[in-house]
Amino acid sequence: MIRPRLLPVVDIFPLIDCRAAHFRPAFAAFDFQVNVSMARVLELHEHGKEFVAVFDHHDDLVVLVEEGEGPELSFYQIKSSGELTWTAKRLARRSPKGELPKSIVGKAYYNVAQFGPEIRRASILSNRPLSATLAAAKNVGLHDGELSVADLCSADQEALMKSLEADFTGAFDKSHAHLLTFERVPFDLESYRATVIGKIVTMLENLDPEFAACSSPFYAALLAAAGACTGNKTKPATVEELSARVALSRDDISKMIVRIQARARNVVGWWSVVEADFVAEGKRSLQIQRIKNRCLSYLRRVDGLAIFATPLLVPDVFFRRPICRMTGMIPNTAVIPERRLANEMIQLLVRSVQKMVHHVVNRFFCR
Repeated sequence: MIRPRLLPVVDIFPLIDCRAAHFRPAFAAFDFQVNVSMARVLELHEHGKEFVAVFDHHDDLVVLVEEGEGPELSFYQIKSSGELTWTAKRLARRSPKGELPKSIVGKAYYNVAQFGPEIRRASILSNRPLSATLAAAKNVGLHDGELSVADLCSADQEALMKSLEADFTGAFDKSHAHLLTFERVPFDLESYRATVIGKIVTMLENLDPEFAACSSPFYAALLAAAGACTGNKTKPATVEELSARVALSRDDISKMIVRIQARARNVVGWWSVVEADFVAEGKRSLQIQRIKNRCLSYLRRVDGLAIFATPLLVPDVFFRRPICRMTGMIPNTAVIPERRLANEMIQLLVRSVQKMVHHVVNRFFCR
């Protein structure tokens, strides 16, 4: 976890008046904002970052990431748009009504003015690209990646600077232009929820193919957690209190994944497949139950109860022991401690173990 005492800029973060509530968008735009924020949190978790993500406080999303010698503080304004592109003039356009700052770029720079140049970025995220000319280019182009104001040509920079000077009279510092960034995110207004669910499916499949079945409940849980972090207008006194009320951390996402892992099928869960095979062969219920009891008793002796918790351990447990070989799957019955079993029962026990290994191997290793 990020240690707040190491964050000189963040120490004052909860103490500064929050302006996000003054710019609260309509529900559709707000739903887009929350889903884009969730996707950013999942990306940070996937990349192994230690982070705290604060929702709808000071800005749409504020992320504290532990990097190297110290943490990075990034502010994100999330803008959904039905127009084809953004331009420097459009970002600089000032509303005739309302409080300062009146432009979109001005609202982003407000965070720089409040927290100073120690922050990592004050960024605008949108579903539409920026149409602009880079300082090293001659022609206008569409830009999807993160781009800072300092990267733009002089004409585009001038349009933005004039608006910022009007929003922050006497307080705007041009040397902070590199902190102002724009980034297009790959979410359209019709299917952004499906895109986030797709990211979750990929993340869970990378952990275990069977976990993908839990993608929808994982999304619902994450959406509920993110929603609970928004709309809280209580002014916290410390970073710890702020984190508890309106933030999600790496630990929170990891706990959700642990709950998904707990739902995975274990060895006992695979027995229904083996049982169906025995029923098809004409075995009676009492006989099958005895086989199951003997089989599970043996598995407990082999590797303890841990084997029942982790499905992926099953093939390894058998393949590294004399009871099973990949070629022919002929176990050494001498290692089975149930000496009193009749020969037929021993053979049924061996076959049940074979079947379980066969189904698990096919499920996890023969795709």
